[in-house]
Amino acid sequence: MNGRPTLRLGVLVAVAVVIPIGLLWWFWCGQATTLVLVRHADRDGQLDALTAAGTARAQELAHVGMKAEFAAIYRSDTNRARDTAAPLATATGLTPVVYPANDVVPLVDDIFADHRGQKVFVVGHSNTVPDIIEAAGGPALPDIDDGEFDNLFVLTVCRCGRRRVTLLNLEYGAASP
Repeated sequence: MNGRPTLRLGVLVAVAVVIPIGLLWWFWCGQATTLVLVRHADRDGQLDALTAAGTARAQELAHVGMKAEFAAIYRSDTNRARDTAAPLATATGLTPVVYPANDVVPLVDDIFADHRGQKVFVVGHSNTVPDIIEAAGGPALPDIDDGEFDNLFVLTVCRCGRRRVTLLNLEYGAASP
């Protein structure tokens, strides 16, 4: 018996079943959404301002993120978050979206509604960055230590009901003391 009918049947199955399932998966899951999160740069004591080291760290952040092709930059409504995001915003030509510092869930909802499948940069705080990560489907993390400013988190969230998540904890700029 000739193998051609079997081959044709296999091709037909691939075209009729496998390809539509693959397309349906792509439509449903699509590209992952990536959130790059940092705590604001080095703070000047209890002031809502950056130190000289914090200003230098913000410049380094612009260098690190310049080629990332972010769709948006989000920052909290504090001066230190504004000053941390400003060099990256200038380098990328993006106007930061300002959000209330403690409104984590609405922030995450807005990011997924407006930037699904894109890369977004977020400047938060020692107690909100872990909350943002968790609200986006990532693991629960402790608050960032008050003296720590060099963490850079990369959270990748699959569109499939936010079920597949990866988290990288990197560092940038000068090491925190």
